[in-house]
Amino acid sequence: MNRKTLVALSLLSLLLAACERTKIIDQLSIVNTIGFDIQEDGQLKATSLFPDYTKSKSQENPEIRKTRGNTSTMLIQRTNVQSKNPIELSKTQVIVFGEDFAKRGIGHIVDTVFNNPLIATDIQVAVVTPSASKYLETVKKSGSLTIADTITQNYNTSSLPRSNLHIFLNNYYGQGRDPYMPLLKHGSESNVYVDGVALFKDDRYKVSLDNNQVFFLGILDEYKHSGYFELPIKKGSKKGTFVIRTMKNKPEWRNINPGPEPKLDLSLNAFFIIREYPDWINLHEQKDIHLLEKAINKKLKIEIAKLITICKENGVDPLGLGDRFRAHDRNWDKEKFYKDQYKKMKVNIKIETTVIQAGIKREGKGVE
Repeated sequence: MNRKTLVALSLLSLLLAACERTKIIDQLSIVNTIGFDIQEDGQLKATSLFPDYTKSKSQENPEIRKTRGNTSTMLIQRTNVQSKNPIELSKTQVIVFGEDFAKRGIGHIVDTVFNNPLIATDIQVAVVTPSASKYLETVKKSGSLTIADTITQNYNTSSLPRSNLHIFLNNYYGQGRDPYMPLLKHGSESNVYVDGVALFKDDRYKVSLDNNQVFFLGILDEYKHSGYFELPIKKGSKKGTFVIRTMKNKPEWRNINPGPEPKLDLSLNAFFIIREYPDWINLHEQKDIHLLEKAINKKLKIEIAKLITICKENGVDPLGLGDRFRAHDRNWDKEKFYKDQYKKMKVNIKIETTVIQAGIKREGKGVE
């Protein structure tokens, strides 16, 4: 490359940089959270939360705006009309849907808002109750925009499956799998908390899983989780409860046999820490370790089977099992599979449980 070419390229890059419009944060309304509801007359309702950086450099005391309309584009435009500064969508962190809207179908928002190039795919999406409008009003009253942080914390340090817009869209557009979102509620202190997972069929919220069921859904996610779960234990006439924490989970789907009555094997290697246990359990005794492992193994097998049954009965596939059969059947047909074959699918569950460490003992007996 000669000298003249280098000079020309350098000048061009400077010109392009000069074309970028400077945006001053104090002169923008940066939307943190957008919520969507459906009205009785079929109109859309958008509720937006954004911090006012002209008053504070933090995200406290958020402003709220509400608009109605027939299209998502006009909802954003009408929000912009209500604001003293131009609306900025590129820093949006969360998009939430009222429960009724999610059950009717969010396809319109998926096709428009989700595909807006200004919206990043790493933002969080969720279903909220009772409606997005009421939910975000409570968030405003609490004065803190922590929805995204709460969701992220729950899949980083608990059993919630990984969740963001990118994962939702991958499952939404992917063949042989269905999307899901966290289900959010407000606690008695108006704090944000995850109350399970909303499972979708195409663009409709079909069924929810509670947090106990989410624990087992998380175990079947290849992402490393560290959720807690409480189990009963019995030894002779003694009964008690112990708590496990997931350390590592490795699910593998094997022996995939497509057909009118599809079959496959689930092989799960799971490693746990015992965090709390009855006084009469001795973790220095190998027989007591085996007793705990047996109880965990049994519970996992029962609950995972229940989870798969819930998915089959509701025709939802958050585990992407249809995609696995599709990879082994060149004639795989989505409609035929979920209409005729999915409910007949048989899953042989094989679980190997290992207790790798002990934690806090009950009744003040110290730590093992």
